[in-house]
Amino acid sequence: MKKRYKLLLGILLPLLILYISTMLLTRDTDFTTEVTERLDLEEIHEIEIIRSSDERTITLTDTAKINQMMEPFKDLPLKKIWFAKSDFKEAYWITLSTNNDREIGLRLDDDKHLFVYLYEENYMKDYKLTQDFDMTFIEQHFQK
Repeated sequence: MKKRYKLLLGILLPLLILYISTMLLTRDTDFTTEVTERLDLEEIHEIEIIRSSDERTITLTDTAKINQMMEPFKDLPLKKIWFAKSDFKEAYWITLSTNNDREIGLRLDDDKHLFVYLYEENYMKDYKLTQDFDMTFIEQHFQK
């Protein structure tokens, strides 16, 4: 009888630990919680955007353009993942700066993945975009 309990416990305990760790590691969140709660959008003085296909760089310093750039990200639903393989056609590196200090770096791979790099903590988080995300607003800045 004790062997059955030990065997049952030996099977169920690892499964329970695996389930709990999976739930903690792959949680749903949003852009506001992960980025804008760490950095007030009004503090952003500069946004640097680099397009990966040609490594062209643009810098936004106008408050209206900064707000226009950040608006589509507001309340964007995300799912936390760990080191997803990212095959992308186009990627954008977006650096949010306050008073000449880089605060947060974003890498947006197509409309599938968002990597958030916290410069102060030297830490990167990986997210899957859980809904379709139209990236034309970023490309519009490169058309000018």
